Amino acid sequence: MKSETIKDIALPILTSKGLFLVDLNLSKNNVIEILIDSLSGVNIQTCIDISREIEKHLNRDEEDFELTVCSAGIGYPFKVEGQFQKNLNKLVEVKTNDNTTLTGTLKAYDDENITIEYEEKKTIEGSKKKQLIKTEKQIPRKEIKEIKDIVVF
Repeated sequence: MKSETIKDIALPILTSKGLFLVDLNLSKNNVIEILIDSLSGVNIQTCIDISREIEKHLNRDEEDFELTVCSAGIGYPFKVEGQFQKNLNKLVEVKTNDNTTLTGTLKAYDDENITIEYEEKKTIEGSKKKQLIKTEKQIPRKEIKEIKDIVVF
């Protein structure tokens, strides 16, 4: 069994249901893990339905396998554009290659950069105390080690 074959089966199914593929892992033992998401999130029933749909296209008589379909979920690092789109104007945590961590709102993204808005304590002219000021920072995507969503309760 090959990853490309599974991807070729999964992509049209996911696309037809408004979902996107986040990651696909295939172990040497034919354990298939497919991580999916959508702009509105994914529930357990959706994962079950997608799993059954994909399984219809695979033949256990030819090759035994284990298939798991699950949501990329909260806190899963961004791997595809859909995750950036889903989290636009939401709280994210960005870790850069120099191990700096920034938490803020994802304001924009493209192939080259992301823009994040965060609060930073700065000294304001004429004031002795530092104040929280909203700051926007553009970060080149090649400098990002990891970016993931954050949920605040």
